[in-house]
Amino acid sequence: MIADFQADRDGFLGATLVQLSDGEWLDIVEWRSPADFAASRAKGGNLPGIQAFFALIDEVVSMEEGTSR
Repeated sequence: MIADFQADRDGFLGATLVQLSDGEWLDIVEWRSPADFAASRAKGGNLPGIQAFFALIDEVVSMEEGTSR
């Protein structure tokens, strides 16, 4: 998934997968800008590695956008 994102998604900076204490997983994906994130969402699962990543997600509990300082 990381390799496909790096090859195909402008502004992709990285991703971290964190297991929370209740067993849920939190995926933190960093983008250069909100516009880069929006462009990536529009592409969806257009490459095999990205499709495989999305297939592992049972449920999206929430999605938030923010900025780091």
